Amino acid sequence: MMKILVTGSSGFIASFLIPALYAVGYSVRGIDKREVCYDLGPDFEFVHGNILDDDKVNEAMEGVDAVIHLAAEHQDFGVSKELYYEVNGRGMECLLSAAVSEGVDKFVFYSSVAVYGARSEPTTEGLAPRPDNDYGKSKLLAEEKLRNWTAQDGRRSGIILRPTVIFGPRNLANMYRLISAIDRGRFLMIGDGSNIKSVGYVENLVSFTIYLLEKMQPGLKIFNYSDPPHMISRSLVAKIAQNLEKRLPRFSVPDWLAFGLGRGLDIVSRVTGRNLPITGARMKKFTTPTHHLAPAVDGTGFVRPFSLDEGLRRTIEWYRAHKRVER
Repeated sequence: MMKILVTGSSGFIASFLIPALYAVGYSVRGIDKREVCYDLGPDFEFVHGNILDDDKVNEAMEGVDAVIHLAAEHQDFGVSKELYYEVNGRGMECLLSAAVSEGVDKFVFYSSVAVYGARSEPTTEGLAPRPDNDYGKSKLLAEEKLRNWTAQDGRRSGIILRPTVIFGPRNLANMYRLISAIDRGRFLMIGDGSNIKSVGYVENLVSFTIYLLEKMQPGLKIFNYSDPPHMISRSLVAKIAQNLEKRLPRFSVPDWLAFGLGRGLDIVSRVTGRNLPITGARMKKFTTPTHHLAPAVDGTGFVRPFSLDEGLRRTIEWYRAHKRVER
């Protein structure tokens, strides 16, 4: 039985990944600086520690056969440039060093489509990265470290996954905020909503990860991850509203007005130190095209177990059962 080390094991994606790994016969050890807050059963091994702590990483790496690296620093608010590079860059170094010491030669890394930066054209795995923020740059740096590690030994296998926005039950980030805003009658469309927003459902991403893990070969492979169809934001919002049985406002806010308001909210956020649910950066993100194709995924023969409609339905069902006022 293969043993898998999952970093960031207390996070959203890991809460689906770890049970799925158990379901197909793997044993799992996790490492995270936060305690796991969901039940993973009596066989789950947990190392409570930071991936920047060499001793903890070495403890976690002992006796495992492969690593799935989820841990990262990624927030819209309150993260310094230095922390991005420390966690996402040096954290990768710590893990790869421990992998060498323990003879681990299989490594799956969850990077991000942020390595492409804002692009007018759809991205594919063949498009050269061009990150335009510190998060994307730190992720690309980590990719290069994995690329070098893989090239240093012909027996090593590396996989880089670049997911787009991933949503699903238990996630309280961007998709949750959008669903909540529509549900509570607080959503207004900014602009005409014609920008494409690629998204991915968490259980599909987890299934693809395990599919790749079982077929790993020496060398490095890179995959974008998104789920078709790639809807414009207006269609995505309409589909969410339909599932919630809510009516949307008939009018929209012009871009120039929304961004002017957003700049004011950004100032308030900086002055007060509060992470406001609506900021200029979040409005800009919602109206920016994020069209990320995944032809390499389709080339593997992988079949997604859930349609995007089903993923949205499951997420909204969970939201209805667990909705709360965001802090």
